[in-house]
Amino acid sequence: MTRTTIDNAGDGEHNWITQLRNQIQNIPTSDGVVVEDLPPQATGQFDPWTVQDCASTVGADFDVTYTPSGYIHPVTGEHIVPVYPRGTYKGDPADQYLLRSDTHEVIGNMSGRYPEREGYKHVFDTLEELFPRSCETVTVYGKGERVVVQQVLDDPVDLGGGDFIQPYIYTRMSLNGTWKTEIIPVTQRLACENMLGFGGGLVGVRATKNHDTLLTMRSSVIELAMAQSQTLQNMARVLTDQDFTDGMFTEMLDIVIPRPEQDAHHKTETAIFAKRGACWNAWRTEREDHPTAWGAYNAMQGAEQHRINTGGKSTEAAKERALVKALDGNTPIADAAERYLLDLVLVGAEEPF
Repeated sequence: MTRTTIDNAGDGEHNWITQLRNQIQNIPTSDGVVVEDLPPQATGQFDPWTVQDCASTVGADFDVTYTPSGYIHPVTGEHIVPVYPRGTYKGDPADQYLLRSDTHEVIGNMSGRYPEREGYKHVFDTLEELFPRSCETVTVYGKGERVVVQQVLDDPVDLGGGDFIQPYIYTRMSLNGTWKTEIIPVTQRLACENMLGFGGGLVGVRATKNHDTLLTMRSSVIELAMAQSQTLQNMARVLTDQDFTDGMFTEMLDIVIPRPEQDAHHKTETAIFAKRGACWNAWRTEREDHPTAWGAYNAMQGAEQHRINTGGKSTEAAKERALVKALDGNTPIADAAERYLLDLVLVGAEEPF
């Protein structure tokens, strides 16, 4: 996996751009109905919102308060705040809490050297500047420690037979230091909302407020996303031309998710058979019209995303965990299935059954 980092932060610069918020109220949906205070994903049909609108709807546009971290002296009862004894930060608190200004809940605990930020607003502004009115969702994790923004990129691609894939970009960020800000191109299969992964490239952005750099960033993201989409189109067309039988799917499943050893612990057996069962259930749906290697790949990928990585649950928390794994590239079943199928097709292997 390659990571390209664009860092244009000068001394003391910690915001990407100055605040350029453009709050738009009462945005009409595509059918002309005005929807107030609803996230776009809840409307069914909608014109894309600005990032700021989506963020405001889910409460992700909060301000941040920094407060020194200390302790109560066990003898005197005095509140003690440790400070840096020397250097550039001499006298400043050595540790600090990050609080939501609206709820005063703790969303981070950082050293005193951590640069103060205005929450996520500078990131939202930059994303809107890069890709205007393209936001579909903003997902908030926990109390606001982490946030993921989803934006539509370009038009959907028709693979034929009513099968469409849609390029997106996902931007993840955090205030507790667990994520740096990363823009991740992801392609989704619209029929089943399968996230078909990214091509190994992430654009990590630390800081900028330069217009030329914004254009460079935008070009970099589009280039990665379009390259990924083209690769996926080529793979889909190759795999769609390959018929696939139940026997071939079993052969692949035994390689990707081997059956448990005879002396395996019962919990291990249960976990393995649950994964295999999820894949088979997905394959039964995919094979209904015309069973192909492309359908087999989507069965494995979809089962991993929607069933295995969610623990079989449909709660928002489970879906959020699956999203994090997808953005981390933590999809070993889909990756192994892709390698198996491409090897099978591209080397001209004969059908084993």
